[in-house]
Amino acid sequence: MKFVIYVNENFEEEKALFDLEKKEVLLQGDYYHDKIDAKIEGYLLALNIDSDDVAHEEVDASHEHFKLLDFYE
Repeated sequence: MKFVIYVNENFEEEKALFDLEKKEVLLQGDYYHDKIDAKIEGYLLALNIDSDDVAHEEVDASHEHFKLLDFYE
């Protein structure tokens, strides 16, 4: 499994955990409404993956996965 945490460049509280191998969004949301940081951390801990070992990447509307992420523009 290869994951990346995408951060919305326009709204940095919005994040998504993305599986690069399956090209699939596993978790998506924002801090205020969804407490997305805790959800991503818990998901990764269940898989024995340290969130510090997962790449974080800021994305904007031009990114190839932006539409899949359903991020706010």
